[in-house]
Amino acid sequence: MKEGVGVKIDHSLELVEEFYRLNCLTRKEHGLPPQPIHFFRRIYDHIISKKFGFVILASYQKRNIAGGVYFHFGEKAVYKYGASDKNYQHLRANNLIMSEAIKWCSENGFKHFCFGRSEPENSGLIRFKSGWGTTEEQICYYRYDFKKGSFVSGSSKVTGFHNKIFKNMPLSIMKKVGSILYKHIG
Repeated sequence: MKEGVGVKIDHSLELVEEFYRLNCLTRKEHGLPPQPIHFFRRIYDHIISKKFGFVILASYQKRNIAGGVYFHFGEKAVYKYGASDKNYQHLRANNLIMSEAIKWCSENGFKHFCFGRSEPENSGLIRFKSGWGTTEEQICYYRYDFKKGSFVSGSSKVTGFHNKIFKNMPLSIMKKVGSILYKHIG
């Protein structure tokens, strides 16, 4: 806030679509195709527009630089998606977004706030969440291969040579790739 970063909390499709723009930048930075825009429009249609979630955007000098999507049900709120423009990371807008989300949830009667899941390989995200004094719990996932009729082992780790290709790909092409692949690998 001292740097001039402001936040806006809303349930509008406009904020969801602006979050999508930031999400595309974040996914490109990680070398992953973004989810298709219709994925986030469905989140709006079924969750945010029904007031079971909200979006927070942080702006600096009239430019949106970071955002978060949160869901809430009953007394529980969940941090679901975060995104930011890496050119503005020095302003710590993600910290302000999280602080404002916690404040908003508290003021609106929520008793529990979950920081969401993190892949074990994502040490930066885990460090960010633990900096808030969170309690980490392990979630075990199992994959079942219906053709083999058994559980299979495998990592959910999504790193490899393809990340370098996607990082260097134009965003417009990455969006098309994401639209094609997301239903299969998302």
